[in-house]
Amino acid sequence: MRLPRLLRDSNILSRAPFLWREQNKSAGVEITCFHCTQRILTTESTSISMLKPFTIDPQLSHLPTPFPAPEDLRLALSQRVRRTTEMVVRLWLTEGVPFAFQSCPAIYEDVRGWLSSRLKVHPKQITLVGSARIGYSLAPPPQFGKPFGGHSDLDLSVVSTELFEQITEAFAMFRGAFLRGSEVPTNDYEQSMWRNNLTFAEKNIPRGFLDASKLPNRPAYAVSRNINQAMWALVRKLEVTAGAPTVRRASTRIYRDWPSLIAQVALNLTTAVAR
Repeated sequence: MRLPRLLRDSNILSRAPFLWREQNKSAGVEITCFHCTQRILTTESTSISMLKPFTIDPQLSHLPTPFPAPEDLRLALSQRVRRTTEMVVRLWLTEGVPFAFQSCPAIYEDVRGWLSSRLKVHPKQITLVGSARIGYSLAPPPQFGKPFGGHSDLDLSVVSTELFEQITEAFAMFRGAFLRGSEVPTNDYEQSMWRNNLTFAEKNIPRGFLDASKLPNRPAYAVSRNINQAMWALVRKLEVTAGAPTVRRASTRIYRDWPSLIAQVALNLTTAVAR
């Protein structure tokens, strides 16, 4: 008698020799490892409740396509149910081929691969949000619904605990140097911008994210400088890539983890459609 496929395809067999038995019980099939006297797998009987159909959120019936119209998105979120909003963020706003690359999906994946090598993260940790993702601006009115175009930005998000820790440490170093007076802005405008960036970071680092652009593009802050240089190069590379979208600029927000990203994008979306 052959072993079940689950065991044949796993690496359990390579770790230890064992005897196995198959029992055809009403509760299912039980495979027992006599070598370590531990149960490897138990398949419970299928109950009637498991055969009930999935309950689909009725609000999401307004979103039958990957790129719903602005009015359909607003209608789907009109009840302001947190679970519905988070489902929209997970599926419609962070997964799949973005609107900006729908005619050239391979370019999007090549962009993620190129960025992953620059930022030392996995391509799956990089996603695109905003108008380039869904096809129109998700900023509060009057910008909400404005179509994506050559005037638009690429708003990239990177989900990496390690990179988040690196950039927040760099920001702490910048903050200390600025407040001590050892890091000096070049003009009054930069000084005002730096102070605004301190406020932004104090508010949002506890929420689990920070924008790379909030640090000066100076050698002392190598992690953010590398990201910002990659964003500049990305736009230039897209300009000379046949079939790639034309954008004004690109930016990167670093998230500590996926729950932080989902929470923040859901908050932004709720704010935009509520106005």
